[in-house]
Amino acid sequence: MMVKILGTNNKPYSAPLIQSSQEFTMKKPKPTPKRRLLLALALAGIAAVGALVALQTRAPETSDGVVSSTTDPTVDDEEARALQTLQSNLKNSLVLPADFRQIPQFTLSDVDGEPLTEAMFDDRWSLMFFGFTSCPDVCPTTLSVVNGVVERLGEVGAEPPQVVFVTVDPARDSASRMKDYVAFFNEDFIGVTGEQNALHELTSELGIVVAFTANDDDPDAYTVDHTASLLLVDPERRVRAKLSAPHDVETIVSDYLELRAGLAELN
Repeated sequence: MMVKILGTNNKPYSAPLIQSSQEFTMKKPKPTPKRRLLLALALAGIAAVGALVALQTRAPETSDGVVSSTTDPTVDDEEARALQTLQSNLKNSLVLPADFRQIPQFTLSDVDGEPLTEAMFDDRWSLMFFGFTSCPDVCPTTLSVVNGVVERLGEVGAEPPQVVFVTVDPARDSASRMKDYVAFFNEDFIGVTGEQNALHELTSELGIVVAFTANDDDPDAYTVDHTASLLLVDPERRVRAKLSAPHDVETIVSDYLELRAGLAELN
């Protein structure tokens, strides 16, 4: 089977359809020595995520490992009630307290090879998504949906977020490749690539899980499993919500507008 996604130029993006879950892009075959070598980096990232979760025992977790904001005892009663009310109005998102996570310092590159830092999130709302250009289904589908979200928000007169697509596969995703890929969906989307270590630090700090799987027939055709959620980042670089997969235009639009309105009242 083939899955076809239309970009802004109405040309189809086609890739083999591979079964996927809500949070990960592909199933992993049985491990081999080659695969274990490629998985070494991923294991370090998973260990870092485990450490973060251990530190977050102050509050219960949801089924996918995200700490629930509405029962965090460090959040004062008034804010907790406001977050609970806001959460009850959301369809497929999890609102997070202001001190949950913040975009860390980083130095990466845009699709023109120009440096990018955490300052790119200042003074604007952003939707952040992690993926890779060789992704057969989840990434193109998600970016197509997000483009629909931006268009729909424009139709209703709402301010759309800055959309940031960060590669988890910099070995293959050069700046030029990212430029062509991101522009297919929307030329205003910001593609981010850079050094593997810098990207690993960013994903670890934000709790993004990444795992590599080798291809025995072609070492360059390895696959990557990664978190499929979108992160909503506020103008102060704080991660304020997790928008869970599967993604749908109307659901994201509804949750985004609720989150913007509800969080504005808290600030």
